[in-house]
Amino acid sequence: MLSQTIVDRLKEIVGEKNVVTKPTELFAYGYDGTLLSGDAMGAVFPETTDQVVELVNYMNEQDIKLVPRGAGTNVSGGTIPSEKSIVINFTRMTKVLEIDTENFVAVVEPGVVNFDLQQELEKVGFYYPPDPSSWKASTLGGNIGECSGGPRCFKYGVTRDSILGLEVVLPNGKVIRTGGRNFKSEPGYDLTRIIVGSEGTLGLVTKAYLRILPKPITKKTMLAIYNKVEDASQTVADIVAAGIIPTTLEMMDNLLINTTEDYCHAGLPRDAGAILIIEIDGYPEDMDEQIETIREVTKKANARDFKIAQTAAEVDQIWLSRRVAFGSVARVKPCYSIQDITVPRSEFPQAIEGILKIAKDYDMIIGLVAHAGDGNLHPLVLFDQRNSDEVERVHGAEEALSKLAVSLGGTMSGEHGIGVVKKKYLDVEFTPEAMEAFRKLKKTFDPANRFNPDKIISI
Repeated sequence: MLSQTIVDRLKEIVGEKNVVTKPTELFAYGYDGTLLSGDAMGAVFPETTDQVVELVNYMNEQDIKLVPRGAGTNVSGGTIPSEKSIVINFTRMTKVLEIDTENFVAVVEPGVVNFDLQQELEKVGFYYPPDPSSWKASTLGGNIGECSGGPRCFKYGVTRDSILGLEVVLPNGKVIRTGGRNFKSEPGYDLTRIIVGSEGTLGLVTKAYLRILPKPITKKTMLAIYNKVEDASQTVADIVAAGIIPTTLEMMDNLLINTTEDYCHAGLPRDAGAILIIEIDGYPEDMDEQIETIREVTKKANARDFKIAQTAAEVDQIWLSRRVAFGSVARVKPCYSIQDITVPRSEFPQAIEGILKIAKDYDMIIGLVAHAGDGNLHPLVLFDQRNSDEVERVHGAEEALSKLAVSLGGTMSGEHGIGVVKKKYLDVEFTPEAMEAFRKLKKTFDPANRFNPDKIISI
């Protein structure tokens, strides 16, 4: 519990309305998208970089740790409060400071919601490529902390590929700027990429310089329907082998087809084994040839149907099922453990086989959604947390899925981060020497372990 002296000082720094200390109000800041939870001593809502600096310095004086938070949509336990900590919530730093269409740059504060930025960019004919499924709620600061991806990441990369520079408050209260406004503005060590994906363990982002792009002249959306999920997975590898780089290449299996149909009635065939949502963009004259190549590839892989959206409404209908996929599984089980294992595209069919085997071995229901184009799979392990046997088996399946990805030359986390959920498996993917390098990096930035302690790695 915070003393009244500390509470009063926090209110002096950020204002009375930006400090929360009542247990009933703090409850909302003790959880994220997992089933984990923690108890914070308080929550503060800075509105400027100067306030963040003051908070960091004062918390250092009081030996209190800081846990950064945006919308709390992460699914790795990355925003769970640790012992003797307060939450520093960035959802009131919401300014889009600049949109520079000449230089393809947007400057934003960390509390800006991804979707809200997209709406502003739409007005000037631009967009920001990273588009995680949580984009209508998740903040850009959170996207940076987790290095989020999304359907478009196959062609345009994940968050780190769209970050030109950052303003960061370090654990010692100093402010640094990494990178800049230009595509080639990182001489020396690439600190921007070190901060992106570090889950607030190395520094607190207070401003970001984003790479934005003009909206494509033409976009075509296709839907391929399969009887077998294995055939859909083979199509993924074959499309890339044909030399086509779709904007998006998303897959859903039969379980997700049915749960989304129950929820939103998008018109997908309930008996299909899997669907692929394929989208390409570019110049009009390039579309027809690419579509025909994709059609032939899907036909060769035993697709039973191939559709091309003809109107914006049809495009929205196709994407509706994908956007609601995660939440729809609650109709089967009340809880799910979402994984984000990623494998080389050439190993995608083998990963599908491995997931099906793990579901059988652990007697678990596993639904599958995937950013299939870049090999990023989201197995949804469904369970009921009130059933202790299921909880034990779901943890076994989580470990098996992580090991499967690594065995295929991939990674246990493609975009959701490590947090505390996958922390215990990290040494499966990295050598002891690499793990020690991680610890030394954390100690260099944060020797007192005050920023988001015990996330990613312990020191």
